[in-house]
Amino acid sequence: MNKNNESYVRLAKTLEAQFQKKQEAGLLANLNRRNVEGLDVTREKILSDIRQQLALYENEDGEMLREEEKDYVLELVRKELWGYGLIDDLIHDMAVSDIKMYGPDQIRIKRLGKRQSCDLHFPDDRSYRMFVTKLLERNKINLGTANAIQTFTDASQEDFILRITMISGLLVDGGSPVVAIRKVPKDKYTLADLKNAGMFKEPDQGKKEEAEKKKASSMEELMEQMVQSKGILFTGKGASGKTTLMNAMIAEIPADESVMICQENAELFDRNHPDLFSCHVMTNQGDSKVSYELGDLTRAALLVDLDRVIVGEVKEGSEAAGLSKASMTGHKCWTSVHGESCEMAVDKMADYISQATGYSTRDALKQLQGFEYVVHLRNFRIDEIIRIDGWNKEKEALVFSSVYPRKERSTR
Repeated sequence: MNKNNESYVRLAKTLEAQFQKKQEAGLLANLNRRNVEGLDVTREKILSDIRQQLALYENEDGEMLREEEKDYVLELVRKELWGYGLIDDLIHDMAVSDIKMYGPDQIRIKRLGKRQSCDLHFPDDRSYRMFVTKLLERNKINLGTANAIQTFTDASQEDFILRITMISGLLVDGGSPVVAIRKVPKDKYTLADLKNAGMFKEPDQGKKEEAEKKKASSMEELMEQMVQSKGILFTGKGASGKTTLMNAMIAEIPADESVMICQENAELFDRNHPDLFSCHVMTNQGDSKVSYELGDLTRAALLVDLDRVIVGEVKEGSEAAGLSKASMTGHKCWTSVHGESCEMAVDKMADYISQATGYSTRDALKQLQGFEYVVHLRNFRIDEIIRIDGWNKEKEALVFSSVYPRKERSTR
């Protein structure tokens, strides 16, 4: 059996199309009869029915399909109906964190932190566009002229939450839509998992094993201190590990504290905390003028009896201003922002606050005293942590101290 044989793929697509056609006819018939129960069909029943259909098909040698061939075709049908078709194996590959598609023959992935090409490709441009259309329809997303850039979350897969960003071909030179998929494990990493993955180790390979053990232990203690602290600002470039670390630390928040998570996409979560809830933004679609942004959610958080407010990522002034206000009123606040270093992240937050409030840089920086730690990640590794120790009135600057790795640091 040759799994690269395109005839199996064509057969799977034919069976999927036949099922969709029957499904539409059955939907109309059941709705006309108001027989809602008739719509409840399990995946097992669907695949069983399709398997019976396969008894009518022959392979390219003119022989009836063997059981292994039926199994393979059914797996292809399953990927088309409920999975991600051509890229479904990448979706479930634990080593792959990001998938980007620029067209039918240009698929890039990030595997274990390294960008690389893969040997998958769509047969033609039409197949690629059909894949994009199906993905949009499944998630009820309109990628029209008025909504040419869309970001949304697909939580239907068993093992990953998928954050999907699409850019319409209307905006892309060449005309093909761009699809970027970020994968967030549903079974999120613990701090112990991240320690074993090397997130807490300095990149200096010359250290002795005993020193590394001592350093890892002190980092675990530091993590506990940060969880209990006034607030944390996570920073780094995209895909540096910010969300992964935040998710692991959220699991360490005491059960007697009330937590609200505000985010653009459902990436931060915890299923075990008894007093935690998460809200996501709602953007206006087409001609609709209704939208709720992160700034709106952060302001709403001030009206709820909360101990902690967590914002997935700050990108605008209203978000930064709302969160800094929450931090100055006694809430423990966490968020992330893109930055090349801890101090650059603090400056960026201050710039955002200034944009939204009209505050001077000095006054905007003072608003960040509600945060205590700033953590910078690079390539899925913590490479710097500083602490905001207060405000120097004489120098009119925040006072920083280095926490990891330790070095002398003055006010600025």
